Amino acid sequence: MVKPSDIYKMFRSILSEHYRVPNEDEIHVHEVVQCLRKSYYERKYGSSDFNHLSDTKCVILGLGLITHDALEALFMEYFKADVEVPFELEFRVRDKLFKLVGTVDIALEDSIVDLKTVNKIPDRPYEHHYDQVQLYMYLSDAPIAYIVYICKKDGRVKVFQVTRDENRISHLLNRAYDYAVCLIEDKVPPAEPNVLCKYCEYSLKCFSNNVREVKSK
Repeated sequence: MVKPSDIYKMFRSILSEHYRVPNEDEIHVHEVVQCLRKSYYERKYGSSDFNHLSDTKCVILGLGLITHDALEALFMEYFKADVEVPFELEFRVRDKLFKLVGTVDIALEDSIVDLKTVNKIPDRPYEHHYDQVQLYMYLSDAPIAYIVYICKKDGRVKVFQVTRDENRISHLLNRAYDYAVCLIEDKVPPAEPNVLCKYCEYSLKCFSNNVREVKSK
């Protein structure tokens, strides 16, 4: 008998296959562009079996990964593209050496492509997606990026072309530095409230931490 729990287990397995354990000296691009507090909590409380995520969130994330894998294979066939291309940059914080690392979905001859499955296609790229490709362009030295949005609800596809923004890149590199300091000091980064908080699996922990911060002032 096939049960829903079997399917949920399969999706957790899909996530685990793609899970990358961050080394102590590595900071991933996705950690920099999302809420730094969430990134810190993911390192401290996350797990490769994804027990910290609900069953439904594992399905949502797993469907996105399946779409990524299928389209990357087709980009290799149609465009002779390289896929899942890793890049890294070393930087020093105090006396410790870190690496800023990122994996580009698709690398073409003169540009990169980032695939996103979403519930709603935006009028312009979401800020954290924009920031992500900025750092990818910086690491890969690409002048242009394309963010491909694929809507899970209505099947629409929209492509945004993004050019390098050196001021934004500088800001993001400063965030990577600040996050590295938090990791060195084992210090919880400041909260960064935004519309994604209601979907965050660490919202209750974050809220209780904020209460303690207010009381300590």
